[in-house]
Amino acid sequence: MRKKQLNAILSILLAFAFILSACAPAATQAPAATAAEQKPAATTAPTATTKAPEAPAGAVSPAGEFPIVKDKITLKVLLVQTTGVSDYVDNEFTKWLEEKTNIHLEFDIAPMAREENRQKLNLVLAGGELPDIIMNFGIPLDEQQTMADQGLIVPLDDLIEKYGVEFKQVMAAYPQTKATFSLADGKMYSMPHINDCYHCSLSQKAWIYKPWLDKLGLQAPTTTDELEKVLLAFKTQDPNGNGKADEIPWSGAQTGSWHAALDQFIMNAFVYNSGLGSVNHMFVEDGKIKMAYAEPGWKEGIIYLNKLYNEGLIDPEVFTNDMTKHKGLGEYPDIAMMGFTQAGWPGMFIDWMAGTSNRWQDYVPMAPLKGPSGLQQSPMTPYGFGGTGAALITKDCKYPDAAYRLIDLMYSYEATMRSVYGRPGTEWEESKSGAESITGEGAPRYKVLVAWSEQEQKITWQQAAPTFRSTQFRLEWQEFNPADPLERYLYQWSRDLYAPYGKPEKEVPPLVFTSEQSKELGTISAALTAYSDQMFAAFVSGQSDVNKDWDQYLAELNTNGLDRFLQIYQAAYDAKFKK
Repeated sequence: MRKKQLNAILSILLAFAFILSACAPAATQAPAATAAEQKPAATTAPTATTKAPEAPAGAVSPAGEFPIVKDKITLKVLLVQTTGVSDYVDNEFTKWLEEKTNIHLEFDIAPMAREENRQKLNLVLAGGELPDIIMNFGIPLDEQQTMADQGLIVPLDDLIEKYGVEFKQVMAAYPQTKATFSLADGKMYSMPHINDCYHCSLSQKAWIYKPWLDKLGLQAPTTTDELEKVLLAFKTQDPNGNGKADEIPWSGAQTGSWHAALDQFIMNAFVYNSGLGSVNHMFVEDGKIKMAYAEPGWKEGIIYLNKLYNEGLIDPEVFTNDMTKHKGLGEYPDIAMMGFTQAGWPGMFIDWMAGTSNRWQDYVPMAPLKGPSGLQQSPMTPYGFGGTGAALITKDCKYPDAAYRLIDLMYSYEATMRSVYGRPGTEWEESKSGAESITGEGAPRYKVLVAWSEQEQKITWQQAAPTFRSTQFRLEWQEFNPADPLERYLYQWSRDLYAPYGKPEKEVPPLVFTSEQSKELGTISAALTAYSDQMFAAFVSGQSDVNKDWDQYLAELNTNGLDRFLQIYQAAYDAKFKK
């Protein structure tokens, strides 16, 4: 086992070294962000300020005027694919953008899976001529820092000042935007995705199949012990009624899904296990940065999961399932197959309101479980108003001013509505007087006519474009539609079941690092993630004995750089908060 682990880690490090040498140096992989109001430390490396050539004088119309250019131009966009979009070229939102701006978009589509799109991005960065715009990669600040130091991307502050119309509205609504998304030189090199999503801030949720509970005369579990008893009943008492022992009490998805991995939700009954911040599993306790998978509570959680696994209550394929397989369990034809799972919302494992089973009505959310020590908590981030690295303009862009104006347009109300929901009058319409909002407060502005889903279509970009969706936009401006109750349900579930147990004080805030620190964090993170994920699966499945091998596991974590990783984060945290 140990040899296999070492080989896996060496493979990752060798691959990462190849990327670094190809990009000289390439973008690192550890996510990081700048804290609100943070000033870079004096030791921070300077950032290159490469400026792309400007468009010919008079080629771009003044801020707020359309079309953006009189004579049509083409901008090349490297874009990450989003679930449900079958075509970005023959797409209604793309057509609207081109008609309004007179800019033709030429797409290079990257896969949705993070590992695959990062490979694509690094190959493009190392390959010579760059696209004009890089979009929807969610590139963290440490990777941007490396790209800026190499002169691959350009600062946007002057463009924002000259052409910003819609984005200035963002900055007025969220004054921390500039500090949050700036690099070491205090300049912004990317445009963020503003999506102040309340239910996303409490997105480690779990779901149980209520018809099975009702048939067996059971209540939804409130503790980890009660969950075990319910899962055992699901396994042994034929709740789907087909006379076969084919029920899968508990499953999930390791890749391609939102908070559907086995450790999400459940481990919070043993230790704070955040998956909401820039680094999974990291948290703050009494001013100290910690990693959940190195804490005693992680071991206790594994012991619990291993017991359930040995009882046949956890799907053996939970460590290899992707979202497609996970959804297959939730939408299995004719009969239900899966009793309990975790995910950010039900659309990760069922076809929300679009499937033939109508199981969206039957999978109900569960409040955080109380663990053996009485611990009951739900990760809650106060830093989730925006996502970094949604759009960047590269050094090879011939028309950076036109490219910026195109991006700025995407923050407008109409562009946001079209890119997320679709066409006015078809997929959404303006609300009428007297309508009710999602929260029941305020005057709604729009009504969604077609239920949001991840079924394939070529109408929207399905959140691939930068948007401006404040809490007001999402909860007060959206009209409640009884035929499509999802947003109200998510709001109410989050408010009533999870917010009472939220622990926002444990979330690691966005921090700033030097370019050298970012490179080091990226190298260490790759090894730590691979090793900790591998050992979590090995411990839960019984391939390794957590009681016998725990000390060795901790030693290997430190060999792979955990102490150094936490040391870098602690220093950045102390610099910000321990003045």
